[in-house]
Amino acid sequence: SPEQQRQALVLAIATIQEMKKSDLNRPNSKTYLLLLQCCIQLLPPGAERAKALRSIFRSCCKDGLVDQQVLNEFQSVVSTDVYHNEVVHSAHDYNGAKALPESWTRNLGYRVRTQTEDGVSKRNPIISVTGEVIASSAYNDHRMRRRWSKVNQKLLQGGRM
Repeated sequence: SPEQQRQALVLAIATIQEMKKSDLNRPNSKTYLLLLQCCIQLLPPGAERAKALRSIFRSCCKDGLVDQQVLNEFQSVVSTDVYHNEVVHSAHDYNGAKALPESWTRNLGYRVRTQTEDGVSKRNPIISVTGEVIASSAYNDHRMRRRWSKVNQKLLQGGRM
């Protein structure tokens, strides 16, 4: 029934709120993806669902947990106008592409190594508004370092290239 579905959604949101307060179980991008999907399944299309989806997405942005899956799920269920107002409007230009603010991806748990004046540092992946990781020179350098280290490991083990 609609009332049971509403109660299930309230329970899911309450669970996320409890996770935010907890030191043991913090929400991650998968948590927000599942909450978006919960909202899609439990609320009928309309203004209330759109408002709930926007609220969940804003919370995900505030927590720095927007990844490609969350962005693609949000884009697939909201109108073009809502997506433009929530995502594209906040984006900035990066090498000719619109990229999400770095604060939206700051807690994803994986970072790309970059060379700075002070040495090597790590920074968040750059995700475009279409949900693709933008391959920066730092990201390409990271991938090449990994490939070379694998080749060098084989040589040290006596293997051939």
